[in-house]
Amino acid sequence: MGSSASTERQTDPTSSVTGVGVGALVQQIGMAMIPVHFKQSYESIMQIVETVMKLRQFDEAPYNNNSIMLIALLRNAQMEPEAAEPCLQLQAVRDLSGAAGCEADLRAEERFERDRVFGRYATSIFRASWNMTAAGQASCMGVEEEDVLFSWFSDDSDKHCPKFMVLLDHDTASVVLVIRGTFSFKDALMDVVCEEAEFLDGFAHKGFIDGSRKVMDKCSNVIEKALIDNFGYQLVVCGHSMGGSVAAMITLELLRSTRYPVLPPGITARCVALGSAPVYRTEGDLSQQYLERVDVYVNEKDVVPRLSLGSVAKLLAMLREVDGLGLSFDEQLGVVMWREEDAAVMNRERVRRAVKGVRQDRFCYLQHPGQVTRLTNKCGSVEVRGEGMEGARDIAENME
Repeated sequence: MGSSASTERQTDPTSSVTGVGVGALVQQIGMAMIPVHFKQSYESIMQIVETVMKLRQFDEAPYNNNSIMLIALLRNAQMEPEAAEPCLQLQAVRDLSGAAGCEADLRAEERFERDRVFGRYATSIFRASWNMTAAGQASCMGVEEEDVLFSWFSDDSDKHCPKFMVLLDHDTASVVLVIRGTFSFKDALMDVVCEEAEFLDGFAHKGFIDGSRKVMDKCSNVIEKALIDNFGYQLVVCGHSMGGSVAAMITLELLRSTRYPVLPPGITARCVALGSAPVYRTEGDLSQQYLERVDVYVNEKDVVPRLSLGSVAKLLAMLREVDGLGLSFDEQLGVVMWREEDAAVMNRERVRRAVKGVRQDRFCYLQHPGQVTRLTNKCGSVEVRGEGMEGARDIAENME
């Protein structure tokens, strides 16, 4: 009995690093008292905790307050309370934007519909990678077995190569290179927190450069032959999460380098990346070619599209600022539970001002090297919005 209790106390993944574990925090607050938006943010908060603990090497001084509560305060500062009739308000805003002729969003919706099939490939490859037979892999991907040209789902040595498939999509006249992402957020975090290296006309995430080149070293001949054998077919490189990041790096190199001369004359490559991490930066604006050939889709508050060394360093700076406000535990509860008394409203504004004023210049921010489209679930449907350069930069530089 005693041994069992001891084991249970050690299973709280954050108890050893945040001072007070999640279980103890819930006991202090009472689950019934926790507002809905806080419960819905739990998964994101725990992902951010993983990130924070990984980079504490850059900010080792202990916090005065519970780390989970500090992150909850930060999340609170980045969101607004839900309106009483969100669906009606959303529809009104959408009607107004339509009346004003929002061409950017219309183009974004067209791209989204065009790329749905490649999004399915990017997510279906997770199931396919666990199937031991060629027929089973093809079935998972929704194609005929003879249309799977190549697959790589194993490690040949200690040098890790991302898992991938090359297949034909005859409906869209495409040769498709599908990159599988990592299975867990912890793996993704280990991948993202990495140094950068020179790449093309700027700098890029070194891990993704290496991963993209390992993929192309294995399949460039297959892709070249497929594009020759299937005259007029385009090359689409797609992936989800870390797979999308690798897909973006492959596409950039195919567009601007002769390292892998696989594209026949008149044929180009494009990328469809779902929830990929920022991977690239350059001086000045992104190449128009990148904006036209690389599409990055970001789902609401997904953490990975905001995850880089620069954005995590900024997150730590924000937590330090919130910690320095000296709010008592009861005052912190008043903020995260959206209490309406004057003291809680004032403290909520203090947190917002503290967060808004944070800057960090120790680490450079990586960006998404293409057109960013934000996907938001609203009232059972998906709202599609094309982001401009400023909006795309905001996503890449701020963890929410």
